[in-house]
Amino acid sequence: MPSLYRGFAEPLSSVEQVNIFHHSPRIPRETSLQVHDHADAWFLKRFGIKARSTTIICSTDFSQARSYGPTYRITPSEPSTIFYSPLVRDFLEHETELSSTSQADVWAWLEKKQYTVVSNVENIKSDFLGEVMVCCTNFLAVPLI
Repeated sequence: MPSLYRGFAEPLSSVEQVNIFHHSPRIPRETSLQVHDHADAWFLKRFGIKARSTTIICSTDFSQARSYGPTYRITPSEPSTIFYSPLVRDFLEHETELSSTSQADVWAWLEKKQYTVVSNVENIKSDFLGEVMVCCTNFLAVPLI
């Protein structure tokens, strides 16, 4: 079973955390707002959740998570909805793979990526290394470094 990791800009003060994006959607730091909004619309239409705005974005790859700051092992509350694509290591791949940021191109790119939804991290393929979006209300964040 893979573990979920997340790097935070600043160290956390508590192991118990609330998903602040659940009610106050994330504003992207590295993805253009246009691509972010198009992706959210696609996830909402396809799965009923704005996955880019309301989830805790994690990785099954410790080194990938560590590149974002102090790193924690994440355990989402139950129930949770977990999105990932076996073809996407990092959503930022869209920057080199998209010919434009139009809604049609973003949606076509997402369709090709075979995004999957699972309800438990145990259902993620054990050899998958990449980005995972976790929709939950609360989570535990155990510091690793």
